[in-house]
Amino acid sequence: MDFRQLEVFAKVVEYKNFSRAAEQLFLTQSTVSTHINSLEKKLNIKLFDRRGKNIELTPSGQILYIHAVKILKARHIAMEELKNFAGTIDGELLVYSSTIPAVYILPTLLGRFKNHYPNLIISIRQADSRLVIEAILEDVVEVGITGTCIADKNLEFTPFFSDELVLVTPYDYTLGEAKKSNGVYVKDFINERFIIREKNSGTRITFENELDKKGIKFSNFNIVAELGSTEAIINAVKAGVGVSIVSNMAVKDYEKMNYVRAFPIKDLKLSRSFYLVNKNKKTLSPNANAFKKLILSS
Repeated sequence: MDFRQLEVFAKVVEYKNFSRAAEQLFLTQSTVSTHINSLEKKLNIKLFDRRGKNIELTPSGQILYIHAVKILKARHIAMEELKNFAGTIDGELLVYSSTIPAVYILPTLLGRFKNHYPNLIISIRQADSRLVIEAILEDVVEVGITGTCIADKNLEFTPFFSDELVLVTPYDYTLGEAKKSNGVYVKDFINERFIIREKNSGTRITFENELDKKGIKFSNFNIVAELGSTEAIINAVKAGVGVSIVSNMAVKDYEKMNYVRAFPIKDLKLSRSFYLVNKNKKTLSPNANAFKKLILSS
């Protein structure tokens, strides 16, 4: 029994007629009959009751048809999925990315990627680092970009870009000697009204980890708002809601326009890497592999 015989059998059942099935399969009626007879001989069962021009499935034929449909459908799905590994780089690729890479890094790189692979459409889904990692582990996506790295033997994290977190204040804000210095210390802003990112963001994780290393409790900060994006935080700072910690890359343009000020924090090591993450020892599709190579070569 082979796939072709099952295809012919399924078509005959679908059309309840040998000649119509033959037309759909671009075969002669005699060839269709030969396939059915061969299948019956191999299985040593009768598949159809023939009454003149009319045919009906036997109980054995009904059982085979149920399984034939499942087998043919499974083959179709398998063939479609295997096309992704045939070496052709086209179609679509979904990538989950944390905020900073999604907004400030990937758009520029996508222009280069499009020049190399014009037939591939890349969809960027913005999410916090925890959701990116979950999407990789659950096979929702093959590759993702995060601002944090965790210890997990099932994941491979490859750094490809570095950034620094800085203190951002309203442009005309008075913060001790900050406006006259090259940076600030935690003590200079720990009592200021403070705006923070949500718990699972890479920015917040990095900031809290560095505070822990210095023995500084995050709970000592005067938190007035928790916002879900870097842009929202910068706009809140600009409006005078408070001060915050953001990516230096994200705040540069705002600083040039004199909307806000940015200061390095001298007593915290807030330089961080962004990582391309994928499942460890898992073969990537040509699309995902091409994306990974371009990101890591940038």
